[in-house]
Amino acid sequence: MTTTSAGENPTNSGPHEGVPGAFSAYRDYIPATKGVHDESVTADAKMRPDYCTVLSRIEALGSERLTARLRETADDLEELGVTINSKDGNRPYPIDIAPRIITAERWAEISAGLEQRVRAHELFLRDVYGPGEILKAGRIDREVLRRAPGYSKDGHKVPEGFVRAGLCGLDLVSPSAGEWIVLEDNLRMPGGLGMSHINRRILEDHFAEILPTPGKLRHPREAYPILREAFLAAAALVEGADADDELGLCMVSPGETDTTWYEQNLVSGEIGAALVTADKLLVDDGILYRLDGDDRHRIHLLNPRMGEEELFGSEGTDGRKLGETLRDVMAAGAVTIINAPGNGLADDKAVYALVPDMIDFYLGEEPLIGQVPTLLCSDEKQREEVLDRLDELVVKPIDGYGGTGITVGPECSEDELEERRSEIRETPERFVAQDIIPLSTLPTLSDGAFAPSHVDLRAFVMQRPDPDDPSRMIAQTAPTAMTRVAPVGTMIVNVSAGGGGKDTWIKS
Repeated sequence: MTTTSAGENPTNSGPHEGVPGAFSAYRDYIPATKGVHDESVTADAKMRPDYCTVLSRIEALGSERLTARLRETADDLEELGVTINSKDGNRPYPIDIAPRIITAERWAEISAGLEQRVRAHELFLRDVYGPGEILKAGRIDREVLRRAPGYSKDGHKVPEGFVRAGLCGLDLVSPSAGEWIVLEDNLRMPGGLGMSHINRRILEDHFAEILPTPGKLRHPREAYPILREAFLAAAALVEGADADDELGLCMVSPGETDTTWYEQNLVSGEIGAALVTADKLLVDDGILYRLDGDDRHRIHLLNPRMGEEELFGSEGTDGRKLGETLRDVMAAGAVTIINAPGNGLADDKAVYALVPDMIDFYLGEEPLIGQVPTLLCSDEKQREEVLDRLDELVVKPIDGYGGTGITVGPECSEDELEERRSEIRETPERFVAQDIIPLSTLPTLSDGAFAPSHVDLRAFVMQRPDPDDPSRMIAQTAPTAMTRVAPVGTMIVNVSAGGGGKDTWIKS
């Protein structure tokens, strides 16, 4: 079953009479697009109480103070290095001050669905890179794996019983009031955990008066102990690790030029992990170390903030590529790499379509949260349906990330549709198709007024071995999430297209 309830979105309950003046203008902007719902208002266009309160507090700041605070916010973000690349150079990451609000009850339902999904993914990865029981049972076609760009021979080198997906990012949308579904799974190197903290910090530092009284909301910092516990539990599986000794956690990054460098610094500092570039890594006598001046520190867990090809292709401190030496250390169980090589398989768009089957096969359960129905163009019957409905569907490459290579049928010209039609016929295995899912909207400050912007949500699930049964995984959803916001008038939330973020208020 999906996480759905009939009627009102349970984010808040009941209309509120004292709506802020800004809402009267906001109602005029509510999209007329069929199927789009706004999380801040009821079906009869009355503002929900929590949103009424926070928008009233923002409005009470007045235009002059609000403008000054927003300018200070932009300066703060630029100084911190929380910026994005644009054609005009770096600019501060856009953070909207009107939050998204989710009740504790709703978050508990979402969390249960995500944790179930992640546990199934972990078992799937262990299986397909191991005994292959799901393949032997005929529940998944071997050709799906063979074609998947994220399938990697290095996935077979991860020792049995090691954690493969210690930190997972799942992207969700709310297509109708009270309903949440998973849009994408990210099990390679999901980012954004630090950004959920940064969004809250901006409000605390510059707009403290719009926040509820202490204790009413979960704080993004609560995610860090969960992540640290998951990493330490995975590190403890390493050959020679001693629970009484300090376990070395290390995050390896491309460096300061990476667009998420500030976030990497924040997260690594909060969980007690060293942050280094690859040229500070050394493999010696089957052990991975990081160098700090003349000192060596053993690494039990390595968390790459780069793709596996870039990691293995990087030069270590001795000037040689890490490559086979690092692979050998991993295969020997002398270091755990999280997230593990080969995890890109779980991010594959064709594999996404098969997750309900995974949940049934490995857990014997029905999915607790829904996903977008997905057509595989590699299947002849499904391909014909895609070609017949091409002008109605979203078509995605199975290896696409960040929105690259996507065509949205209703937005395409006849020439664009024909080009995509030819691509599907020539290489059908490269594509999947989905119905267009209407993203919900929320009030967003734009040019001094509130207007509805489309939003999605990234939630974070951490996994660690059960200390009483290491073959069993414990999955735990962090009480924080990153809301991404599309520019007003568009449905694209990606930062590269001008998208930004909102603070996500998960109620206690």
